[in-house]
Amino acid sequence: MNFYSYTHEGMEYHETAALALERAEKAVRELSFDPQSDIGSITWGEVVKRAVNAGAGYVLKRQDRLSYEAMCPQVVDGRMLTPEGDLRRIENIHEMDLIEHDMVLDVVAIWLPLSDRLQRFKLHNFEDTTTFVDMLYEKYKVKRGGEEKGLTLTTFDRKYKLVISIQKLISFGPEIEVAKTKMLEAIEQAGGNSEFKTLVTAAFTMVDGKLRVAEILRLRTIKIENALWNEAMQIVNDAIEVISKKRQIRLYQRNEAGKYDNIPLDIAAL
Repeated sequence: MNFYSYTHEGMEYHETAALALERAEKAVRELSFDPQSDIGSITWGEVVKRAVNAGAGYVLKRQDRLSYEAMCPQVVDGRMLTPEGDLRRIENIHEMDLIEHDMVLDVVAIWLPLSDRLQRFKLHNFEDTTTFVDMLYEKYKVKRGGEEKGLTLTTFDRKYKLVISIQKLISFGPEIEVAKTKMLEAIEQAGGNSEFKTLVTAAFTMVDGKLRVAEILRLRTIKIENALWNEAMQIVNDAIEVISKKRQIRLYQRNEAGKYDNIPLDIAAL
């Protein structure tokens, strides 16, 4: 039978449950010397609550995990909830399932509050920038109106740059099929360039039942001296429908070369 402790140094296996609990208690004592630690103020009486028996071993829980479990108890009267909504006694749950549950829940307990904070942070940023722009309009006595556009703001030393951009989700109206027909006719009139015909056909190929918007818009960069082609391009512009708009905010820092590097908040980019 395996016994384990899960501390700030990671997971460790032990020969006996007593050794696992001793290791967890030692970790608490070590962390208590760190004033920056989130469990630096733990009292010795809480050790047993933090080094909880998880089947065949013990797990040292962080404060964020304890706070999460205070709102969402994981073990009630020695039982845990199954995916089917039933309650199963903890001693009847496989050891590795308990380890996996604890590992994932440690991430969840940190992830959820961070997600909430990021949402509030983003909202406050937009509120601050909107207030600043309103002040500019008021200062120069200009009435706001028209389409909302992007915005770039910097610190006085230009070390940091804040960029607000408007991301549009667009589609096309039924006119787009007329535009396709006119494009192909224009290509035939201009000599039947097979390369252009392939580009048009590929651009209008449906993917997952949807038009390839970016590819169709890219066709506007093709220059053909033909009135029918120009008419088709105008129809493409008329067929554009903005489904939704989403504001994006990004922060950049100027490097030693004088270029701006994005400071990501996307976890995948870190």
